[in-house]
Amino acid sequence: MTETILVLGGYGTTGRTLCELLLEHCDADVVIAGRSREKGEAAAAELGARHPGRVTARAADAADAASLARAFPGVGLVAVAASVLERAGTVAQAALEAGVDYFDLLLSGSAKHAALEELRPRLEAEGRCFITDGGIHPGLSAVLIRALAPAFGRLERASVGGLLKVDWNAYDFQPSTIHEFANEFRDYRVEALRDGAWTTVEWRDATRSFDFGVPWDGRRCTLMYMKELELLPEQLPALRECGFYVSGFNPVVDTTVLPLGMLVMKLSPDALGRPYSRLLAWALRRFSKPPYGTVFQVEAEGEAQAGEALRAGLRISHPDGYWLTAAAAAACLLQWQDGSLREPGLHLQALAADPARMLRDLQTMGAGLAGRGVDVGSLPAATA
Repeated sequence: MTETILVLGGYGTTGRTLCELLLEHCDADVVIAGRSREKGEAAAAELGARHPGRVTARAADAADAASLARAFPGVGLVAVAASVLERAGTVAQAALEAGVDYFDLLLSGSAKHAALEELRPRLEAEGRCFITDGGIHPGLSAVLIRALAPAFGRLERASVGGLLKVDWNAYDFQPSTIHEFANEFRDYRVEALRDGAWTTVEWRDATRSFDFGVPWDGRRCTLMYMKELELLPEQLPALRECGFYVSGFNPVVDTTVLPLGMLVMKLSPDALGRPYSRLLAWALRRFSKPPYGTVFQVEAEGEAQAGEALRAGLRISHPDGYWLTAAAAAACLLQWQDGSLREPGLHLQALAADPARMLRDLQTMGAGLAGRGVDVGSLPAATA
């Protein structure tokens, strides 16, 4: 039977691309949902012209539980691609009430995880599969490490660098999108795995350089907490050092606007959060300059199967970071759609998806995939 996936925010920047990729790479039907029925129907008409009979639209407002209750029945999974981080619990509860699975591309916030954890006992009892932290940031770091791990007999150190150079002027963002992005500063933590223990790292030790290749070459990146990496040693117990390092946006944002945001969003997010978000949006658009592109790469060290020292790496890239975000979500949902990722429970995308298949599917969709010290064409399936 053909599955139906409802994409909440399906006519937005990321959601629209997610809908297109699902229609192109699997046989699932797609429902485009959002607050504007008119925008949803316009997007459905355009996509439906290329995929006849497979695309429809429904009205659904994450802030209105009743509208979600009307929209969700009859689908197999709800994919949240809208900027509704504060409403994640409401959407997940509505999915559970409708008896459907759940996936989100929302940022990895503590409040979101707490809301989903509260639902865990019931969703497990009812056999529902809920997947959170989809996309690339979060969602891709542990995938890269897990995909590389079978090349090692003992993987001991793995660092992931993320270069996100976005042409912010190319997108018509809703204010809620930038505000949600700014809210991430509330949870900003400088933490990593050191000597086998997850720990807070001093700022003076929280940067390192990554060579992201032409045209970016070497970039200094800053450590940033990633939940999927904190939990990764449960699958890779030999891992002793691990962390995610993110590049900056532009000199003005990095040196002035971001430090201000960390202060604002910790001390007075309700009163100053939205004015700060407008400042951040202006600075991103005003000072970001080409070349643009997104690169995620892992650099790993350990022992090969025969016991000799081994250093290896993987790099995935695309000119458009929002396309890559949607593509990573689509690659995960392909595994849900064919039934291989349906285990009941609450999962992180990066720890639940088959990593080698996910990277190969991303390559098929159009992402660049390269390896160092490993043949990317023969990446084996990882064993959890």
